[in-house]
Amino acid sequence: MAPGREAVETGVRDLLAQVLGVSAERIGPGLSQESEPSWTSLNHLMLISQLESQFGVTFSNSEIRELTSYDRIVAKLAGD
Repeated sequence: MAPGREAVETGVRDLLAQVLGVSAERIGPGLSQESEPSWTSLNHLMLISQLESQFGVTFSNSEIRELTSYDRIVAKLAGD
């Protein structure tokens, strides 16, 4: 069974904060690779790896290229 939306949001927020080196309070709707300078291409790959491990999923190359915001990541993992 997939985790609930709240659990997904919390997990994504915590992982983004850890990988990007920012406080979890800064993570939320609207945050994207374009709006956050610390979201580099290397950090993006580390984030994807952590998301796959924590949520037990595997993303395709096209999905990896699209998962460039908090909102998109949460929507994908929550099954929206």
